[in-house]
Amino acid sequence: MDTAPRKIEVLGPGCTRCKETFRVVSHVVETERLPFTVEKVEGMERMIELGLLATPGVAVDGKVIFSGRIPKAEELRAALAAL
Repeated sequence: MDTAPRKIEVLGPGCTRCKETFRVVSHVVETERLPFTVEKVEGMERMIELGLLATPGVAVDGKVIFSGRIPKAEELRAALAAL
């Protein structure tokens, strides 16, 4: 069984929309008690590495699942449950 911690990265330069995305992601992870660490990434290098074309972005374990918009809590829950 894989016990490596799973990571969600909220990608963006630190704008208001990026901060709101971080808030939504953190809220969902906390309220659902999901086994993820949440990290805010503002470095352009990581965004380029992941191929992110629009911010804010959300990546799970290095795979972008949302980009260019703030995900709604319900769709984030569904996307994380599907992983």
